[in-house]
Amino acid sequence: MIRTYGRRSPIVSFNLGSQSLGLAVFESQPNGGLVLTGYHLRELISDPSAETDRNRQVRDALPTMMRKLGVKPGPVRYAVSGHSVFARFIKLPAVDPEKIKRIITFEAEQNVPFPIEEVVWDYQFVGSDAADKIEVVLVAIKADLLEGINAAVEDAGLQTTLVDVATMALYNAFRYNYSHLHGCSLVIDIGARTTNLLFIEPGKIFSRSLPIGGSSITFAIAKEFNEPYAAAELRKKQDGFVSLRGACADALDPEVARVSKLVRNRMTRLHAEVARSISFYRTQQQGSQPQRVFLCGGTVSMPYMREFFHEKLQWPVEFFNPLRNLTLGRSVALEEVSYSAHLLGELVGLALRRTMTCPMELNLRPASVVRRQRLAQRQPFFVVAGVCFVLGLLAWGFYFARVAHVQTDVVAELQSRFSKCSGTKASSISCDGSATPSMRPRRHC
Repeated sequence: MIRTYGRRSPIVSFNLGSQSLGLAVFESQPNGGLVLTGYHLRELISDPSAETDRNRQVRDALPTMMRKLGVKPGPVRYAVSGHSVFARFIKLPAVDPEKIKRIITFEAEQNVPFPIEEVVWDYQFVGSDAADKIEVVLVAIKADLLEGINAAVEDAGLQTTLVDVATMALYNAFRYNYSHLHGCSLVIDIGARTTNLLFIEPGKIFSRSLPIGGSSITFAIAKEFNEPYAAAELRKKQDGFVSLRGACADALDPEVARVSKLVRNRMTRLHAEVARSISFYRTQQQGSQPQRVFLCGGTVSMPYMREFFHEKLQWPVEFFNPLRNLTLGRSVALEEVSYSAHLLGELVGLALRRTMTCPMELNLRPASVVRRQRLAQRQPFFVVAGVCFVLGLLAWGFYFARVAHVQTDVVAELQSRFSKCSGTKASSISCDGSATPSMRPRRHC
């Protein structure tokens, strides 16, 4: 991480986690790199299953986060959490490019567990296997859920330009910072409601979501101590750690020991699911054995989490650092970012979509955003058409004005000629002596 002092166009990224929010501002560099100029993380201490209340919390929290970072209303790119998105990796036969879109649409209708007209969906090619089959990742989210999230974001004055999936934004950040690695890497992202696994190999990716996260620990503590969710969350942060080798030191406070055992029980269940997912990846996806593990997400901040996974998996385990190849602005505190770098992966992945072509480029824009962006794209044509229309009216007005002027001249000329002709005719009649009664000779008696 390098310091810089420049000032360039800002890139605003926003990550909507199940129980946390992250807002970051980046600047692009001429060489395609990124500068992190500021970030702010905020927790939502409430039951993460209350989705409606969560949108209200986003509305309340986002303006404050924007003020702290000096973010003004403008474009934003945000990521939705993996638990709210349906994702499926499917393999398709190698067919003509004209047919692939119809096949993927058919697969979406068959795999998405909702009517296709009620979801927003997108897909991305992720490679091919030895049997020359094309592998595609398909993602979908309920349209009404997405519109509610988007309304909460845009109520703060921001304008959505891109909606990504958190796991895929994390994948882009990993590929950008760890492109030198060979073999298979396993990223374990432990969030509030789910744990997302990313198996990453050169030219290959597979993800899986496990229904175990930090909130499962909180629920267990709330049940054990018979206290509300918020109080159990606070106890988890104050006293929680992963007890190693299944036991705690005798000198520990009894309540602390109870909490640590609860944490280890949930982490042991999570490890069992991770082991099954590794087996599935190797047998069903023809993947390689992971050689290293990277931890990220809010729950991995708990003490002894890295040691626990190293004890269980016996592979090198480290915290994921999405800022390895980024530059830090002078307003970013090095000491603070060293403790929270593993929480910024999605924010970095979102910003990278602005500066370069990324391996994963999904976009789940709501219908309202699509309509607005299409209207904005057509706006120059509307302006040109309006200018042409006005110029046309002016041209017609000039034409009719000219015609009217010519007609006036012609009428004046005709009237002048008519007057001359009338005078000439009167003179000729007078000489004849028979034109008017006043010219006739009088008769005297």
